[in-house]
Amino acid sequence: MPDKAIVEKKLARIQEYLRELRQTSFENLKDYQNDVVRKRFVERNIELCIEAMVDICRHLISSLDLQEPETYADCFRILARGSVIPEDKQDIFAAMARFRNRLIHLYHDVDDAITYDIYRNRLSDFDDFVEVISAYLNRNN
Repeated sequence: MPDKAIVEKKLARIQEYLRELRQTSFENLKDYQNDVVRKRFVERNIELCIEAMVDICRHLISSLDLQEPETYADCFRILARGSVIPEDKQDIFAAMARFRNRLIHLYHDVDDAITYDIYRNRLSDFDDFVEVISAYLNRNN
């Protein structure tokens, strides 16, 4: 059985990182690229959000005795198969995990336009994750 307190603490961290991200703004991609300090802040907070998602995913898989994932992205496919997250969200969440790998391992090759697009247009994907996991916890605890 998942430890609800652990999962909720990690969900709260995601929400905190999202609040911080939403408190900063850029006029456009060029403004983002030229402000190295805030650009790194955005990259790091996105990375932290994804890390918390993966931690939650791994906790749920372990506590529910689901198949061990081969990759972080695979984690979300397994949760979908276990009816923890909706199947229509698994690809989005898996793509986020793959982006985290790019941020961490290929840092200098990360396209600023992709990170900026996530910041401008895809933070709601993190909100969706929080909602989905919160709903699962409420249904099963």
